[in-house]
Amino acid sequence: MSEGINFSDRLGRCVIVIGLPYPNIASPDWKAKIEYIETTTQTNLTAQGTSKEEATSRAKQAARDFYENACMRAVNQSIGRAIRHRGDYAAIVLVDRRYGTDRIRGKLPGWIRGGLVGDSHEKGLGGLMGAVGGFFRGKKNKAQ
Repeated sequence: MSEGINFSDRLGRCVIVIGLPYPNIASPDWKAKIEYIETTTQTNLTAQGTSKEEATSRAKQAARDFYENACMRAVNQSIGRAIRHRGDYAAIVLVDRRYGTDRIRGKLPGWIRGGLVGDSHEKGLGGLMGAVGGFFRGKKNKAQ
């Protein structure tokens, strides 16, 4: 649900993203995109005098970044369905250990990174529910 519906204000107070929504890399479209990025990047780097090994490595990295960025764009758009303006709020629950890696976390907007709580998996579902409850109690107290 990354596109098309806005759940601003009271219509959406929690977004739960389970896993990382990577596109199907085996689809013909994605195979073609990855191949194009790798080929174009490698050709450009080789033309600039980069060694073949280095160009190949950097071309594969460019394709990986493109693929990962498509995934994170979907995550960020999903979050944006519930948080539509500066005064709006929603609990955001990202359920996958990979969200804790620097590489993935770095692709989240800064205002989300600043509020991440990374130890919920250690405390289990009860810890997560407590953290979400505390978040909403804090919002309720601010409103009063």
